[in-house]
Amino acid sequence: MTIREYILCLILIVFSGTAFGQKEQLKSSKQQQSNAELLEQADALQEANPTQAIQLVEQVLRNFNKKKKKKRNKNRETEARAYTLLGSIYENINQNKLALQRYEQALEVLRKSKNREAQAQLYFRIGQLHLKEKEDKNAERNFNFSLKKTKNKKLRQQCEEGLADVELLRGNAEKTLSQLNTIESNYEIDSLASSRINAKRSQVYTQQQDYSNAYDALQNSVNTIPKNQKLEKKDYESIEKAKDDILKDENLNTDKKIDVTANFNISKEEDLEKVEVPDELTIRENLQLASLYEEKEDLAEAERFIKISKGVIGKNTAATSVAEVYKKSADLNRKKGKIDAALLDLEKYTTAKEESIRDLEVELKKQIEIVQGQQQIDLVKKDFDLEEKENELLKSQLQTQKVIIGLLGLLLLASLVFFYFLNKSVKAKRKANQLLLVKSLRTQMNPHFIFNALNSVNNFISKNDEKAANKFLSDFSRLMRKVLDYSQRDFISFEEEVELNELYLKLEHFRFRDKFEYNFKKNTASSLYDLEVPPMLIQPFIENAVWHGLRYKEGKGQLNISIDEVENELLVKIEDNGIGRKKSKELKTSSQKKYKSTGLENVSKRVALINEIYQKNYTVE
Repeated sequence: MTIREYILCLILIVFSGTAFGQKEQLKSSKQQQSNAELLEQADALQEANPTQAIQLVEQVLRNFNKKKKKKRNKNRETEARAYTLLGSIYENINQNKLALQRYEQALEVLRKSKNREAQAQLYFRIGQLHLKEKEDKNAERNFNFSLKKTKNKKLRQQCEEGLADVELLRGNAEKTLSQLNTIESNYEIDSLASSRINAKRSQVYTQQQDYSNAYDALQNSVNTIPKNQKLEKKDYESIEKAKDDILKDENLNTDKKIDVTANFNISKEEDLEKVEVPDELTIRENLQLASLYEEKEDLAEAERFIKISKGVIGKNTAATSVAEVYKKSADLNRKKGKIDAALLDLEKYTTAKEESIRDLEVELKKQIEIVQGQQQIDLVKKDFDLEEKENELLKSQLQTQKVIIGLLGLLLLASLVFFYFLNKSVKAKRKANQLLLVKSLRTQMNPHFIFNALNSVNNFISKNDEKAANKFLSDFSRLMRKVLDYSQRDFISFEEEVELNELYLKLEHFRFRDKFEYNFKKNTASSLYDLEVPPMLIQPFIENAVWHGLRYKEGKGQLNISIDEVENELLVKIEDNGIGRKKSKELKTSSQKKYKSTGLENVSKRVALINEIYQKNYTVE
């Protein structure tokens, strides 16, 4: 083995050790639960919150992959159940390809176990998905695999129905009818199964254009549905498909279509007994009849079925179905000349359509989250597959190479330590230089501020206002003591910064009290004043507002300073109604123009450096 190969082996060991340590730190209360409990929670959440259900399944798979190989073999069925549950989640949102992938993974795990019934269930599910994708050969193969594995009569009957669907998909009428007859002969079928079989017979007869038998089979299918029965989509979709196939007959006139639709209407009331179906199916069937009567120009009868559809609408009715009802109602009212009613229906249609779009956006977002979860699980599986292969490779090689690997490990460790301290030294020097620059900028702020303040004292002296000058100097000395004290510190409390600016503003107002009034509002909790901030950040902006904005204003100006808490951040806002920057620049004397102001520039530089050194997020606008 070459030195390069030895180094690669060592790196693999180091990375494997690091990954193992990180995975151990990921333990939480969910990991302490048994895998069975996690899967029970995921099963309960798969429709209401599929994203969370996927996260729970991912945790189960992580737990399995952490176990030693012998222990994993004892829990193959639970691991397969996890992949089966994922497949069920994807199947519920019509992601058939993803569902197939998960069922295949579950089947791969179960092939190493002796649970033939669990394997048979998976073959049946896989066959159903291939049937939905119109892949007849794959569907047929998996249904037959399921039949060979299972002894469960209910599952065998479902597989036989699946094989009938395969022949129906291929258009083999005789084989389909023969298969359906075999099911009725060999199994004790319930009412719903009998309804499905008759509906499929109707589809076969329709393919043969034998509409008389198609009608009879479909009528038997509808009549076989038990009364007071709550139907799900899988229970009535065969009937709806058979009815739609009949209605495609080009030789049917409108009266005959109405007769077919009315006779084979699943949701119609019969005395006190009624089959309970989803609102969407009732609306669909009644709108079909409304459209046919509208085509016949019997608008009164069409309106009757629309009213029935409106009466079905409830708080749980899909927005798409609601929109269809009001769109059809608006069209009908427009034809009858009821413009106001049509406009009202259009408004309701628009509202329902917007809601359906929002529902679609939510559904798309949910599907994106689910697919992202699927990608995460794939990554987890790949990581652990790779880890398992690496471990097998290392076990076959490491016994004779421990000494060499140990020496290389020490060498690598020494190199890492050397580069760590070298990098630390470079960072320390860089930070020292940045701190020196911050201190330099801070020291530049102090004479700049003192110079401007002394100008104010000079102004009082020039006016022989000794009392005002004395009072100003007293407050000024207090301010200077604070400034000199704070200049030695990198950070001061926010309360101290506020006090400093209040004192400064008091002095400026004392001098220019005929020029402006001010408000200083602190709209924050007292606890925020314990925060630490760099000193003298706010003062240059207040000074700028007074000296360049309000000083030259005709009449009395207004300066507003507010401190607010906005989304866990402090916002200091300084507003004035002065003359503005452009006008101020025009009023400067030639000597003022030669002088370059550094206050605001220094603040910007300080903010940038403080953000970089201390990982802060100060911003200036």
